[in-house]
Amino acid sequence: MSAQIQSIFNHDQHLACVSRVDSFGRVKAVLINNVEHQVIAQGAHVSIAEVGANVLLVHSAQGFIVTTLLAQADQAPAAQINNVQGHIVIEAQQSVSLQTAKGSVEVYADGTIVLEGQDITANSEQDLTLAGWPIRLN
Repeated sequence: MSAQIQSIFNHDQHLACVSRVDSFGRVKAVLINNVEHQVIAQGAHVSIAEVGANVLLVHSAQGFIVTTLLAQADQAPAAQINNVQGHIVIEAQQSVSLQTAKGSVEVYADGTIVLEGQDITANSEQDLTLAGWPIRLN
């Protein structure tokens, strides 16, 4: 198997403004010099985009590919995510949240952890330890 590699550090890079996205927030079209161009693909790790966001593109023989979503001037950088031999660590200065429509896990810098959900289940093959004082049960 072989592949042709082309450096992205050439004149085929463009800054553009997002003009259309799909229902998942994937970039479908961009404006370059007030002309709309279709986007054929975007990187797997490019965040959900909104119309008006700025992106960095590569122009390939097949068309435009979104490589990066640029942060807004007042936007903090993304959380630090590290993969240490399969152990994922998400690090943030204030808090980290995992959320769905009906549940969330929130971890705060002060050590507070909040679990919310319709049904919270803990399964253990050994003793389940709850430590603290007091422990409040409904």
